[in-house]
Amino acid sequence: MHPIFVFFALIVSAVFSAVGILANLLIVIINYKTWVQSHRMSSSEWILFSLGITRFLTMGVFLLHIFLVSANVERSVSLSTLLLLVWMFLDSSNLWFVTLLSALYCVKIANFQHSVFLLLKRNLSPKTPRLLLAGVLTSAFTVLLYVVLSLQLPSPELGTGGNGTEFDISENAQALLISLTLSSFVQFTINVTSASLLINSLWRHIRKLKRNSSGLWNLQTAAHVGAMKLMVYFLLLYIPYAAATFIFHFPSVKMDFGTRSICMIIYTFYSPGHSVLIILTHPKLKSTAKRILCFNKPWHAGSR
Repeated sequence: MHPIFVFFALIVSAVFSAVGILANLLIVIINYKTWVQSHRMSSSEWILFSLGITRFLTMGVFLLHIFLVSANVERSVSLSTLLLLVWMFLDSSNLWFVTLLSALYCVKIANFQHSVFLLLKRNLSPKTPRLLLAGVLTSAFTVLLYVVLSLQLPSPELGTGGNGTEFDISENAQALLISLTLSSFVQFTINVTSASLLINSLWRHIRKLKRNSSGLWNLQTAAHVGAMKLMVYFLLLYIPYAAATFIFHFPSVKMDFGTRSICMIIYTFYSPGHSVLIILTHPKLKSTAKRILCFNKPWHAGSR
C-alpha cells in the first residue's frame, strides 16, 4: 500500500502544481502588462501580482521536490535544507498575501459602521505596499525562527538526505510546528474573520434587495455576489487546507501513508484551486483566460 499511496499522491500533487503554475503565470503576466500600460496598479492588483509570483515559485520548488523524490535522486543534507527553507519562506509569504487580500476585500466591500472597521477602510488600501513588505519580512522571521528552534530543540537533524519518500517539510516537526503555529494562527483568524464578515454583509445586502421591490440588480450588486461566492469557495478551500497542514506537522499525530497522502493532496490542491478561483471571479483575468483557451484574438487585447 505504501508505494501505491505515495505514487498516487505524487502524481495528483504534480498535476495540481502544474495547473497552479500556469494559473499564476497568467495572473502575473496580466497584472504586469497592466502596470506597463498604465504605470499604476490598484492595491488588489499589487496583491494579486505578488501572490502570483510567490505561488509560481512555490509550486516550482514543490515540483522540483516531487521530481527528486520520484526519480530517487540522491540528495545532500544541504540541498534538502535549502529546499525546505525556500519552501517555508514562499509558502508563508503566500499565506500573508492571501490574508491581506481577504482583509482588503472585506474592508472595501463590506458595510459596517464600527470605528475600527472604518479606520481600516480608510487606511488599508494606501498602505498595501508596506503591508506586502511586512508579510515578506514576517515570513523571513518565521524561517529564521525555525532555524533557531531546529538548533535548540532535541530533534532530528535539519533536512534529510537520501532518496526517501518522506517529505522534507515533515522533518524536525517540533520546530516546524512551533514556527508555523505562531504565524498560521494569526493568518487563520484574519482570513476566517474577514471572509465571514464579508459574507454576512453581502448576504444582508442581497436580502435587502430582494425585500425591496424597487431594488435593481445592477452590475455592482452582481460584483458583490461574485465577491461573496469567492469568499465562500475560499473558505471551503482554506479551512481543510489549514486543518490538513496542522495535522500533517503535528508531532503527536501518528498517520499511515494513506492519511499522509490525503493531507498532501489537500495541501497541494489549495493554492492552485484558489488561483483558478481568482481567475474565474476576476473579470479581466477571466476574459483573458477565455481568449487564450478559445484561441481567439491576441490575448493582450483583453488585458486592458
